[in-house]
Amino acid sequence: MLKGKRAYICSPLSAKTREERLYNMGLAKAYLDTVREVFHCRTYASHAYLPLMLDDTIPEERKLALSIGKQLLDFCDVLIICGGRISSGMEGEIRYAHDTGKEVYWLEGGRDPFQLRKIKNWKEIEYAVQIPENHISE
Repeated sequence: MLKGKRAYICSPLSAKTREERLYNMGLAKAYLDTVREVFHCRTYASHAYLPLMLDDTIPEERKLALSIGKQLLDFCDVLIICGGRISSGMEGEIRYAHDTGKEVYWLEGGRDPFQLRKIKNWKEIEYAVQIPENHISE
């Protein structure tokens, strides 16, 4: 299904503390490896590395990081949602992917690990959106 395609990994970065953001970066790196190995595709996730250079808590740097992520998403064929929640940054990426005609999948966990569920429209997943608290970066 994804063999040879370029897949943009969409997972949460925002968190209350720097340590939690670093943890989320580690998860993004794990998703990169896992999706690449299981689905035989090329994987990309700017949020796995950009936060080492750009501070997610500084609005102008966050804006730049989101812009770079969008350019990377334009380069990809599909978007794969990973994780159990959708942050505000992820919401923007998912909506953009749908608006630009990209295929969107959600990597399912639990009883059926490594199963991809095709997401046809935003209504299927809007229940998973979590509004960040004031002290969590948007």
